[in-house]
Amino acid sequence: MQKAKRKKNSNKKKTRAYVRVSTLQVSQKDSPEHQEGLIREESAREGEEIEHVYRDRGTARNITGREDVQRMIEDAKNGEFDTIYFASLSRFSRDTLDALSLKRILVNALGIRLVSIEDMYDSAKEDNEMIFGIISSVNQKQSENTSISVKRGKRQAAKKGDFIGAFAPYGYKKVKIDGRKTLEIIPEQAKVVRIIYDLYVNKGMGEKATVTFLNEETDLRSPKGGVWGITTVQRILQNEHYTGCVVFSKFETVDVYEDLDNLQNRHKKMKLRDEVEWERTDFEAHPVIIPRELFDQAQSIREIRGGGKRGGRKTFVNAFAKLTFCKHCGGAMVTMSSTSTSNGKRYTYLLCSKRRRQGEKGCTNKTWIPYKGFRDAVIEAIKERLNRAVELVGVERSIHDNTVFTANTYSEEIQSIEKIVTANRKLLFEVRRQHMLGNVTDEQYEFEREMYEDEIAASTKKISALSKKESAHKNQEKLKREVSQALHQLTAIDDYDSVEQTRNTLVRLIERIDVTEDGDVDIYSVLGKV
Repeated sequence: MQKAKRKKNSNKKKTRAYVRVSTLQVSQKDSPEHQEGLIREESAREGEEIEHVYRDRGTARNITGREDVQRMIEDAKNGEFDTIYFASLSRFSRDTLDALSLKRILVNALGIRLVSIEDMYDSAKEDNEMIFGIISSVNQKQSENTSISVKRGKRQAAKKGDFIGAFAPYGYKKVKIDGRKTLEIIPEQAKVVRIIYDLYVNKGMGEKATVTFLNEETDLRSPKGGVWGITTVQRILQNEHYTGCVVFSKFETVDVYEDLDNLQNRHKKMKLRDEVEWERTDFEAHPVIIPRELFDQAQSIREIRGGGKRGGRKTFVNAFAKLTFCKHCGGAMVTMSSTSTSNGKRYTYLLCSKRRRQGEKGCTNKTWIPYKGFRDAVIEAIKERLNRAVELVGVERSIHDNTVFTANTYSEEIQSIEKIVTANRKLLFEVRRQHMLGNVTDEQYEFEREMYEDEIAASTKKISALSKKESAHKNQEKLKREVSQALHQLTAIDDYDSVEQTRNTLVRLIERIDVTEDGDVDIYSVLGKV
């Protein structure tokens, strides 16, 4: 094989070394000092002196992204050295493709002697690419196994309640208690987090309005000490750690190839997993800043407001956007404005979006509803009917549940039956023991065993049924609180022209509004048809 030509600076052979400055030293032997010491000791035995050491501080996994490696290759091309020492090929690259590429450039193309001490590889003695490839493959596999082991360790630590994130969420600081990594509340910051959730959930403010309020109505500083931005508020509203649990396995690492013609040109990227793949502790791992119920409300509001998981669009032009639909075709009712030629006034109407786009062929519903009159009438109807449902009839009756049980009653009943189950299990154990000792006949044993097992099964079935009713009752109580809270917010709004504030409250009360061809309106609230 013909080698590439490289410049020759002198007849004297020069020897250099390569060490990797690792940010995660598994052991002292991986330190750059140890690598250099090993190289100088070995090269001295060969009668060679290291006149320069390349200290690779790059964090990129591939050759392309590491400046020190590229400098080493350029120096080799310019004839700056004849021999290069490595403590181990694993310190240069734990990727087989990269290692083979380097070897082919230095050894085969430029005629450089390559020595890897720990791998006992010396290209001057035997340039065996198969052996070199095996060594590189083993290094790659060891690296992959180490990575898996580290990830497994972090996951197990997180399952036990350790906070494994690099940075504590705003409102917390990282601490170590009894050898466990956890979070501790910073009171003044936690207060700000609670204010943000209160503005968003209880005051009906959107993300943008919350940011404006924080910047203009308070002297509170952002986590970075400056003005507040919408991204910061969004992150706070979505951070589940505020509920006291540890959330982990949110990200995975994937390889991204920039150029398919050059597979060395790649980098690793953190990719957010689907939320169903996230893992959480089922216990309180650190102090709570935001109760779970309030956090869940915030997520529901984000979803309802049309932004999905990311928060989405920030403003709407009418308070019923994505709530009002044409009963004939199912299309959204959208706003359309026109200016009167007689008095110059601007009027806004709601009409079927499909009719607007496609005309009569798209939809036969030609109803035009004056927006403000419709808005005010719907809001008054919602306030009147739902206030009556909550205050006079009660949410339970509104959703067809006339039970007189309270949450405590269910809990007490379940505990009482659980005691019966425990007692029967003890009796069943005792009759089995007496039968084994010969103190109870087979006939008596079978009779008592069947009796206790039937009682245990019946009691367990009762517990299951009561648990379902208890859960439903709690959901009803939660719904009642949420409806009452939203009605209070709606009543407190002074100006319904504030579209964002009005809509953010209505979405908590209205499921859907249908408009017929005759202009009739059907309103479906969270408690049923109004």
